[in-house]
Amino acid sequence: LKEAVVDRYPRDSFQCATKLPFWDMKEPSEMETVFQTSLDRAGLEYYDFYLLHGLNAEVVKKVDAFGGWDFVKGLKEQGRVKHIGFSFHDTAEVLESILQAHPEMEFVQLQINYVDWESEGVQSRKCYEVARKHNKPVIIMEPVKGGLLANPPETVAQVLKAAAPEKDLPSWALRFAASLEGIITVLSGMSTLEQMEQNLATMKEFSPLSAQQQAVVAQAR
Repeated sequence: LKEAVVDRYPRDSFQCATKLPFWDMKEPSEMETVFQTSLDRAGLEYYDFYLLHGLNAEVVKKVDAFGGWDFVKGLKEQGRVKHIGFSFHDTAEVLESILQAHPEMEFVQLQINYVDWESEGVQSRKCYEVARKHNKPVIIMEPVKGGLLANPPETVAQVLKAAAPEKDLPSWALRFAASLEGIITVLSGMSTLEQMEQNLATMKEFSPLSAQQQAVVAQAR
């Protein structure tokens, strides 16, 4: 990141985000070390978005014990991060409890894609609705579900191709995610230059899914 972006472009021309992981931490003092090491390696003076990483009911207990909420609030007060939030993997009920307890969190990062939208395991829709109820904008992760929706089962591909032969299959997944209200951005993992170019083309010429296209996605689901 430092060599490819930070050293080459004006700071106000890009945004950077990273996360604070808790699974390896043994004591609260490590939070500062992890943050500053990351900032130094990236050659930055601040992060635009800083996330408590992978929260669920168990991880929240450790964040509470370590004072993680106050730590990230302090980073924002010091100007070392601009916006604080968290990524999340648990039920809508757990998300509700976190946002009730910590209204200072400015955004939530959720796993959202058209397969997981009605999943009882992931609870994409339910979690999204909780975030919106609390007026928290959302960063979407896994919009293409680890690549699955770029190369879905043939029966699914046929539904999408029949509706729009000219559109590449990943674009349906990205547009489903980006059509939701209150979205900061849609994060998509990319492995090749071609994938990056496809994703850029989808978002540069973005148009939300129409009601008819939403019905096509529901059929594909």
